[in-house]
Amino acid sequence: MSLSALSPRCVLQATARSRVVVGYAVDPARVAPLLPEGLAPARYDGSAYVSLVGVELTNVRAFGLVGLGVRRVPAVELRVHVQPAEAPSGPHGTWTAQAHVPRRLVAWGARWLYGTPVAVASMQPMRREQDDRVEVTYRFDWRGREQRIRVQGAPPPTVPAPNARARTLLSPDWRFGTAQDGTLLRTRIERPEAPVCRVQEHHVTVRWPAVYGDLGRVLQGRSPSLVLLSPSTPVTLRWRTRA
Repeated sequence: MSLSALSPRCVLQATARSRVVVGYAVDPARVAPLLPEGLAPARYDGSAYVSLVGVELTNVRAFGLVGLGVRRVPAVELRVHVQPAEAPSGPHGTWTAQAHVPRRLVAWGARWLYGTPVAVASMQPMRREQDDRVEVTYRFDWRGREQRIRVQGAPPPTVPAPNARARTLLSPDWRFGTAQDGTLLRTRIERPEAPVCRVQEHHVTVRWPAVYGDLGRVLQGRSPSLVLLSPSTPVTLRWRTRA
């Protein structure tokens, strides 16, 4: 089946800027019960992966249109790398357990279009760039507490090797979500190979259970298995289809 048949309409085009991915290798048995029916954790060397992602979408075009007050949108999301439960060889992708954005219109659109749980929170993304380093910070407030991700990397960015775990965490082909009636949805994501900077430092200050519930409890006290910083890549999201 052709890509156009799977997802005929371009819904969103943007530049994914200052993308930070903090990946955690966890026991698949602890993650599986937290996923929607029809999805299972994707396994890599016996582990499931959960990623905390910060990104700033710039030059946003929705349905080909510019404007609507959303030309620049920061977001932080916690996602699980998944595959269809009944078809392990089927399309791998991610399922978002919880996302946070600063704009109500964006939150509403993500919930309606992609079945993604999105909450509105004040957010302060920052990027500092010097000749020998790039530092990206995502801060958002949740129930009166500041949550923070900070990553420092060294340029120039390079594309990871074809078999590197970084490619799996950076470039999922599909995004899965759940419609209000429980229908499992999937959305095709198109983007080129993402270059990454060599990470020198990282700090994650998140109240895991308070922000992310049961999935947060799985991550509490864990150290990341992989931390990535990708300066900028274009991204396109297609129209949703039934998974």
